[in-house]
Amino acid sequence: MNRRTFLKITSMGSVAFAAGCSAKTEDNLFTMVQATEDMVTGRANWYASTCRECPAGCGVLAKNREGRVIKLEGNPLHPVNRGALCIRGQAALQGVYHPDRLTLPQLKTKDGWESLPYYKTAGLVAKHFRAAIDKGDGRVAMLTETVGRTQLDLFATVMQHAGSAAPVVFEPLAYEALKFAHAELCGAPILPSLHLDQADVLVGFGADFLETWLSPVEYARKFKAMHGYKKDGKGRFLQVSPFQSLTGANADRWIDCRPGSEPAVIMGLIQIVMGDANGRRIDGKLLSALADLTGDHTPETVAKISGVSPKDLTAIARQLIAARRPLVLGAGAASSGKAAVATELAALFLNLALDPALPLFDFANRHRVEIADRRAAVNDFFDGLQKNDVKLVLLNNVNPVFALPDGGRIAKILGERKRFVVAFDNFLNETTAQADLIIPVQMALETWDAYESNTASLATLQPAMGRINRAPAIGDLFLDLLPAEKRPAENYQTLVTRTVLADEAKPTTAAWLKTVQQGGRFADTASAANAPKPNLKAAATLKRCLADLPAPDNTLTLLAPPSIRFFDGRGANRPWLIETPDPLTQIPWQTPVLIHPETMAAGGIKDGDRVTLKTDAGTIEAPAYGYAGLYPQAIVVPTGQGHTGFGRWASGQGVNPLALLDATTDPDAGAPAFATVLSSLEKGRQHDQLAITSGSRTALHRKIAPTVAMDEIGHRDAHGEPGLTMDTFPLTPPTPEGYDPKRDIYPPHDHAGYRWAMIVDVDRCIGCSACVAACYAENNIGIVGEQRIIEGREMAWLQIQRYHDPADMAHMTFLPMMCQHCDNAPCEAVCPVYAPHHSKEGLNNQIYNRCIGTRFCAQNCPYKVRRFNWFDWKWPEPLNMQLNPWVTVRSKGVMEKCSFCVQRIKRAHNAAKNEKRAIRDGEVVPACAQTCPTGALTFGSLMDPDSRVSRMIKDPRAYQVMGYLNTKPAVIYLKKVVQEV
Repeated sequence: MNRRTFLKITSMGSVAFAAGCSAKTEDNLFTMVQATEDMVTGRANWYASTCRECPAGCGVLAKNREGRVIKLEGNPLHPVNRGALCIRGQAALQGVYHPDRLTLPQLKTKDGWESLPYYKTAGLVAKHFRAAIDKGDGRVAMLTETVGRTQLDLFATVMQHAGSAAPVVFEPLAYEALKFAHAELCGAPILPSLHLDQADVLVGFGADFLETWLSPVEYARKFKAMHGYKKDGKGRFLQVSPFQSLTGANADRWIDCRPGSEPAVIMGLIQIVMGDANGRRIDGKLLSALADLTGDHTPETVAKISGVSPKDLTAIARQLIAARRPLVLGAGAASSGKAAVATELAALFLNLALDPALPLFDFANRHRVEIADRRAAVNDFFDGLQKNDVKLVLLNNVNPVFALPDGGRIAKILGERKRFVVAFDNFLNETTAQADLIIPVQMALETWDAYESNTASLATLQPAMGRINRAPAIGDLFLDLLPAEKRPAENYQTLVTRTVLADEAKPTTAAWLKTVQQGGRFADTASAANAPKPNLKAAATLKRCLADLPAPDNTLTLLAPPSIRFFDGRGANRPWLIETPDPLTQIPWQTPVLIHPETMAAGGIKDGDRVTLKTDAGTIEAPAYGYAGLYPQAIVVPTGQGHTGFGRWASGQGVNPLALLDATTDPDAGAPAFATVLSSLEKGRQHDQLAITSGSRTALHRKIAPTVAMDEIGHRDAHGEPGLTMDTFPLTPPTPEGYDPKRDIYPPHDHAGYRWAMIVDVDRCIGCSACVAACYAENNIGIVGEQRIIEGREMAWLQIQRYHDPADMAHMTFLPMMCQHCDNAPCEAVCPVYAPHHSKEGLNNQIYNRCIGTRFCAQNCPYKVRRFNWFDWKWPEPLNMQLNPWVTVRSKGVMEKCSFCVQRIKRAHNAAKNEKRAIRDGEVVPACAQTCPTGALTFGSLMDPDSRVSRMIKDPRAYQVMGYLNTKPAVIYLKKVVQEV
């Protein structure tokens, strides 16, 4: 054999060996010859659209790579969210790419579901539509979610053509009590926006404005505008409620009260405020009306009814009286209909007593969800299906079988064979399972539409991605139901364009393109409208509501509040939301029953013990979890989970407390009850291991989440001069200034141009976990499941850790914890293959190709933020289309952790290099910092003396988590500021 033959054979063997090492061979080469004009391979395009995960309607920017959307971020031009996005908005992509999303229409037959082509379903719906019309008026009925005016008007036109009533708008959280209160006092059932940012004292009675109430991203921003620490102090927030929600956990003071007693507390406050107006002018007629109401609500009487002591009641009243711009918020969703109505009316009257002008209510800017019909009207809708002999039922993206307490009755009505039920939905769930025909339609990122997030703005939706199926727009389906001469436009895109341009002074193509490009048309100036003249006859309604409230007792009361992760249950099939722990309990995947520790001790119940809850309506069983943020007689089970059919991640996961509630509604407001009396609470025989991610409820006196009193900011700790103990160790920044020969053996690192760092203002962190979902989306983090979480094998790079104050467990601090990118990193020294690598810009890189999985780095990391891939995590198709191509998908046996979104740093380097300049301060924004509604996270270079991080590190509140270990973290925290109220 000659030399040339030998080299040929050996080279062929090398190639074959290399190919065999590949996990998956590529069978095709792809070309971009036929790509769209605005597509450049490897470069992202951004499309402005609107989030439709809840009725708030935040603006989004969809990042598109080669035709697929890989990330959603907030639209900074949109007035509702101004660039931020909540946890549910971040997870909206998982609905688009969900592997259980229907790709073809499904027709129910005696043998099960049969897939149909889209062209056949259009004809089938039209056939049943004409047949129903031929039977006479009122034979078609429609139930829809909250939609924009364009779509709702089209639905109404179609229903009018059929001789039927307008569509009923169904929202499980429709704020009936609040709308009724405004209707009684202000003359219209409205939901005005609130200027939380302009208040100096805020008092709430359960409204969870940081989680699900009306517009949580908007109100989170406004809340921290008034409550975040500034040099001149911070606003004050008190909450009185039977359950300390995430909103209550962010209050300066949370006071527990008996469930349903909130109206009595407010009436007691009104009485005190009337007696000490502090220079305020209270209208004589208002004074007279209130005097007639509050006579029996002395502090002592209020204490007997609510459990709120006279001292606490007086303290709240003192704050309101002394405030320049006070604001009172009413009840949350977890209340009974009667108590909620009385609470909302009483809260409005208290606001009137504090300032009759109601300057913090924006009556010209109202939330879109106010169009939702009352729960009583929804109940009437289903009753009418039988009474009116309806032949065709149209359901648009609603799930009443799950979301209504009497879901079994609803399922039976929809399942009757005497009517044809069409569901326009993308998933098989509890309601669509009862339909005769399911038609998948385009989702928010795939369609043209317009949506009024509020009455002062018009947001647009546009297709932001290539089509992954042939689903039509629901607007086009409804246009096809009308005769050609009655159609308002030839297709739905034309109708949307016409609607958007209707209010333009010059309705040109340029105006349309500009509107779509910026995501809508938004007012340049703040809206203004005077408060309507109050109708003091509403006092009589309030008096009657107060008289109808049941007498206080010590029976156990179940509260079923909405979930920050799953909302009303519509997000329960998104794996990012399920895997992210609940901020209060730190439990993902499961639905625990929250019980006060005193109640648990009395019943011999421990965390994880299964308990059975019974009411007159039903029974559920779930594991218990001790939670101090409760009135002792209150039991809380969050809603959202417990689906019997909603895809692989939601079905059979958790429990649905709505099954325990009464389906009747309040006779005045038509509001449902999300609270009910328990007939029994029994400890079961089984014990579940909770999938909890927190090691401890408290910081165990370590320097992890310290707080500082307002009057102590800037004062040196009582421990004296800086030293080497936990209490005296100084701040040691990851720069040469942080090194001292008396403490350090090794010299500082040489950094080239940049030393990246992050400042976390704990005082601004509300624990909403939006950053956690953004990190999952940006960095291709795997979903491990409930069992792996129990084993301690979670993969989240960023966690929101919750720490209770041992002196008062109702006081909590939320701490975002990620890789600290230490300058003196313990992980770097122990790796035998140098996989943890200190970069020239200070990043603690993890080099996946080097990692051999010894896990020495994780064992040596005091922050426990490094994650090991025990398995190759799966992204079932088409969920893999969401993966970020700029980030490597890690394989089994590799360690991973936060990278400060190094891919974004690299792109900023390329842009700066091409423009022959340095990276600007604020040019690099990691995914977590970008989505934060309160601006708690700030990123930049410490080598730039003018950067925000360089200025913020000089804040007297600055500290490093366990900095006494001398790891010199590049994540600097600012202490939470606490104040006595």
